[in-house]
Amino acid sequence: MRQQHDLVAEAVRRGAAPGRGYALARTISQVLHPVVLGIVSIVIVGLLGVEPLRVGALWALVCTGLQIVPPMLFFTVRLRQGAYSDDDVSVRSQRNELYLFGLANVFAGLLILRLTGAPLPFQAILVAGGLINLTAWLINLSWKISVHAASMGSAATLGALYSEPLGLVLWLCALGLGWARVRTRNHTPAQVIAGLALAAACVLATFTAMGLL
Repeated sequence: MRQQHDLVAEAVRRGAAPGRGYALARTISQVLHPVVLGIVSIVIVGLLGVEPLRVGALWALVCTGLQIVPPMLFFTVRLRQGAYSDDDVSVRSQRNELYLFGLANVFAGLLILRLTGAPLPFQAILVAGGLINLTAWLINLSWKISVHAASMGSAATLGALYSEPLGLVLWLCALGLGWARVRTRNHTPAQVIAGLALAAACVLATFTAMGLL
């Protein structure tokens, strides 16, 4: 309860109006969290981008273990150590170590996937993730970009590449998430749009360069 109180107080200081709209926006942000969206992206590739299905599902499990679990554990430990102002890491400068850890984790994961002969689509999502992470970190040095939006943009773009109906649903979710991040005053509309555009561009560029489009 204390953490939620602090989040609301911080949002009010940023100019957010408390109430049902804020509560809904917080719920959307939690449901469409970067960790959840990272898993969604991996599952999309595993189930729709690799055959046979059991092989795709197995590599999706491996990729989740490599790319989702370590950053989540790192974030949880650092949050408990008091390294971040809140679980949204609202202070821009506090995000740098997360970007750097994410980059190191992507490089390590990509090396493992290449050495073990992982299907090319899984290697591609790690390369795209590395590009997103690197570019977002460089932007973060002087301007705050939405990680939620970048994660959503990546998942929605992947969904559209493999299934137009799924892509449509995920891009509609992106609109809802964008509203939520602005409603809670975590980001401006420009920061949300930048996150979505950056992720979409990196995914499309990577999949094109690797011959998957």
